[in-house]
Formats: sequence, structure tokens, C-alpha cells
Amino acid sequence: MKKLLQSDFMQTLIATIIVGYLKFCYATTTWRVEGQDAVEAIWDGKGPVVLMFWHGRLHLGHASWPRDRGQPVCVLASMSKSGDVSVKINTRFGYHSIRGSSAKKSDPTKQKGGAGAFRELIRWIRGDKETGGRCVAMTPDGPRGPSRVMTEGSLKLSQISQAPMVVLGQSTKTYLEFNTWDRMRVPLPFTKGAMVWGVLPPVPADTDEAALEALRLEAEQALTAVTDRADALLGLNASLTS
Repeated sequence: MKKLLQSDFMQTLIATIIVGYLKFCYATTTWRVEGQDAVEAIWDGKGPVVLMFWHGRLHLGHASWPRDRGQPVCVLASMSKSGDVSVKINTRFGYHSIRGSSAKKSDPTKQKGGAGAFRELIRWIRGDKETGGRCVAMTPDGPRGPSRVMTEGSLKLSQISQAPMVVLGQSTKTYLEFNTWDRMRVPLPFTKGAMVWGVLPPVPADTDEAALEALRLEAEQALTAVTDRADALLGLNASLTS
């Protein structure tokens, strides 16, 4: 059974079902949006950008970034078998994938997949003369947590590429919540949703480690704030989701 579930056929089938279900949920959700003006300027600017949302809201992220207007998106997928499914899901949503785990707080190169994955992210986000900059979408508390504790990887990526950081909070009124470390949510169809954007400036190139830690805490708080705001817009109790 394990070999069957890990087969390419089953992984493709699982990815197809998940994508079909999520697209149905997104299409039947009535969205309320806040803070989009600032991120629209980033879409129009066509420069590099780091997009961040918490791991527990991963299944809402695909509903956010417009393929016809925003920068091309790359997602960091783990080297595990579940990462194989993630790559298939990302591909069906039109996103590029780079394999490797989220960076450790102390060193963004010490991740599964090694320094090569981080270098690939740098190359991707810088883009080229034809496409301009690109977007890297990250869950900065993944893949194993702690929940809502941001690693430095996203900030290092911003510092090296001089890309602004976009924090995104999303929520739906009805959802399934799993008893996992991140309290992963899966949306249900025919519901109300909220999407709250925030934009943080690029991390200055000359930022030292002490200043980087302060910026990490600020970004962590900003991402939690927009996520809690999305819950509040739908009348959900933020204290139950933190």
C-alpha cells in the first residue's frame, strides 16, 4: 500500500483531486480584501518580491497571487515524498518549484537540499531582462514549526535580492482544521473569505545580525497581524487561531 501511495500515478491523482477541490472552493468564496493597493504597486513594478504567509494557511495561498498580473511565482517544496505531491500541485496552479526545506534561523544555506536551493531561489527572484523580477512564495514557519515563528530565510532572500516583503493573511469563515503543529486549515466551499495584505521594505544590504533579528521580529509580528486581521474580518476569534 505504501508503495502504491508513493507511486507517480497516485501522487498525480492526489494532486489533481486537491487542486480541483481548492479551485472549486476559491471560486465559490466571496472574498473581502484589505491593503491591496500597496501590493498592486508591486505587481505593476514587475520587480522581485518575497511573499510570505503562515504554514497553517498554506491551502489558501493559491487564491491570492494573480497569474495574469503578478510576477511569476516560485514555491520552495520539501525533498520528502509529500514534497513530490506539492510540486505537482504547484505546477497545476502555474507555479515553479525549487526543492529544499525552509532555511534554518542561523543559516539559510543549511537546509535540506543544501546551499544549492537557496542559490536557485536567488537566481529565480532576480529574474532577467525580459521578465523582470519574480516572486518567491514562502511559509517562513515551515515545514515543521514552531507555528508562527519566522526563520531568517525570507529576510536573507530579501536582503540579497533587495526585494520587498509582502505579508499575506487569509481566512475563510468555514474550514476544516487539522490537529497538526500548525493547525492546518482547509477551506470549505460556499463561504466568506478575507485577504489582508501588508508590504515591508527590503532588508538593507548592510544589516548586521543584531539588526536582522529585530527586523525578523517585526516581520513575524506583521505577518501574524494580517493573519489575525483576516480572522477578525470574518468574526473569528484570533486568540483561538494563534
